Amino acid sequence: MQYQIRLGAVLAAISLAACSGSAVQQSLVPPTKTTVNPVTGTTLQFAVGTANIAGQIGLNTLVTLRQNTGPYVGTSILSNAPTITGPAGFTVPAGAPDAYGDAGTAAISAFVPTSIASPPPQTTFDPDGGGSAQGNWLASSYGFFPGVVGNSGETPALSPGAMPFYSSLNTTLGCGTCSGPLEYIGGPPAFVPPGHTSTQDGTFAGGYAGYTLGFVDFQATPVTGSYALNVVIPTGINGNGVESYGSKAAAASLTATNVLPPWTTAPTFVSDGTGGGTITTNFGGGGGSVAPTEEYIILVNEGPGDCQLSGGAPYYYTWKVTPGTTTVTVPDDIGAAPKGKTQGHTLCTAADDAAGTGDAVAVYGFAVDYPLYASAFPQSNGKAAPVITTSGQDDVTTSAESTGTE
Repeated sequence: MQYQIRLGAVLAAISLAACSGSAVQQSLVPPTKTTVNPVTGTTLQFAVGTANIAGQIGLNTLVTLRQNTGPYVGTSILSNAPTITGPAGFTVPAGAPDAYGDAGTAAISAFVPTSIASPPPQTTFDPDGGGSAQGNWLASSYGFFPGVVGNSGETPALSPGAMPFYSSLNTTLGCGTCSGPLEYIGGPPAFVPPGHTSTQDGTFAGGYAGYTLGFVDFQATPVTGSYALNVVIPTGINGNGVESYGSKAAAASLTATNVLPPWTTAPTFVSDGTGGGTITTNFGGGGGSVAPTEEYIILVNEGPGDCQLSGGAPYYYTWKVTPGTTTVTVPDDIGAAPKGKTQGHTLCTAADDAAGTGDAVAVYGFAVDYPLYASAFPQSNGKAAPVITTSGQDDVTTSAESTGTE
């Protein structure tokens, strides 16, 4: 028997809330079943590039694994195990604790658990060794994502994992300007669900803060050559309880160590005292061997957020700007609110918050040289294979993080 678990364009937020008031009447009608082979019914894409992590050069990756047939074209499957194998000379850093069994090898790997008695080893993409499954990574509809599930009764994680991997090596690599792992989540005004003001307007599943932005970077020295991606996919289980598996493969080349300009000074936020403020980007966009084509600024409202009308902290706001833009204006009134309600303060002021302190803020940025915006959700809803690279390489440059208060 073949089976398919799906993750919608908003990473299951819609499908997890798919209940209706007429459920009793509808239960009397036999449901329509759609069977999709998760191997032949999906399209796999893979790209690699460099990651300039606040001045430290690493490896960037981007994957899409999307259904290409049936009623859910463009969506994810929620159970698979990806492994990236680098070319000769590529090595996962031996000193990185989050590499686990991959340390010192040429592979960034995951495993499909096949036996409770013999769990798989801990690896980069399988940090709990097949335990709870919620920490394990899969090849998703946009990026590697820590939401793998072992059966249809499990709820997937809805938040992208913090990156880069192997950032514990910052001190040993002399990367004094690098910050720890950050979550790259797309929110308003750049990433807004159609017909909504944000994903925290009360209509999406709890725990869903915004859109994954796809790229996954590693603080591992990039090496030119071909990077192979293999994705193992469970395809079903027969009447005797025997499971079956298939796999999909893709390759991507790092033909030159193109490097985007460093973002060595983090963006900074200055409050206007009335719910918004100004972000100074601190990125000139020059000085690398290649130029960025898209730049993004992420502001995180870390709460307490007492004035917000829906959702819960943290709230993510994202701006897409021309590379080299000097400042970004944070409007006062694009806060989370239920559909049809007037939005309140973007950041709660000292007068808004019960503690009288105002919301805490974090801000950081990144830039890329590939069509991230068009290939991300919600722009790529319904597409089995959005364009993820135009130059053959997907490079990213990321800033460190700065903090502030409204």
